[in-house]
Amino acid sequence: MSRRARLIDGKHWDELEKLYADDVPAHHLGTHSNKALVTEVAKRLEGVRSIHQLHLPEISLISATTARAITPMEDLLLWEENGVGHWAHGYRHYHQGFTKVGRGWVISDHRLTRQYSRQGTGDCDFTAAAPQGSVRFAMGITPLPRDFP
Repeated sequence: MSRRARLIDGKHWDELEKLYADDVPAHHLGTHSNKALVTEVAKRLEGVRSIHQLHLPEISLISATTARAITPMEDLLLWEENGVGHWAHGYRHYHQGFTKVGRGWVISDHRLTRQYSRQGTGDCDFTAAAPQGSVRFAMGITPLPRDFP
């Protein structure tokens, strides 16, 4: 997972594609292949500086060749529109399935749930009670499951 975050933040799309199974569903993106997933992520992050911080995952080894993990994460996105700086900040969880194949472990199922998101313009100083221009994302917040689906 750390490699995935590093490749996304560095925009290393060719390497990122290799981390996924060919037929990986990305439920939150509506894609069903590694190529489509990476194309969609690259499109969404065009002109955006992304910073992903991952925390310790819960890992469940299902068999010698399959596993599931839930990984908490925090992200910050920075971009400019018409000379104005924008930011988005959130707390989320990745829910992923992994399969061991010839090239090693790959992500075979990919889902993102959101616990909290906010966005604004100007300086993204999170010490302020209400950042200037701050609004909550209009996206739904997903309740966390008790365990792996």
